[in-house]
Amino acid sequence: MQKEKKEALTVRTMLKVFTGELILKAWAWLGVISHPETEEVKIDMKEAKLAIDSIEKLLDLRKDFLNEEEIKEIELSLSNLKLNYVSKVNEKNK
Repeated sequence: MQKEKKEALTVRTMLKVFTGELILKAWAWLGVISHPETEEVKIDMKEAKLAIDSIEKLLDLRKDFLNEEEIKEIELSLSNLKLNYVSKVNEKNK
């Protein structure tokens, strides 16, 4: 039986996957969705902010490697996350 050759995973692909995971985790830490691992809803604003800030930095790093549609998609997710974050902070401060 012949072994199947695997292609090397590119950094570009890894960043795309990682950005998607951070977006998912940010929503989970905001309490909008349940956490994929535990299926529980748990809010942690520090974790949410770290995820959002990380997504923003990764977008800055990746812009030269993304097409316009991909950039807009991430920017939209980032804007929605930021709006939800501010909304949650305002709820907490009332």
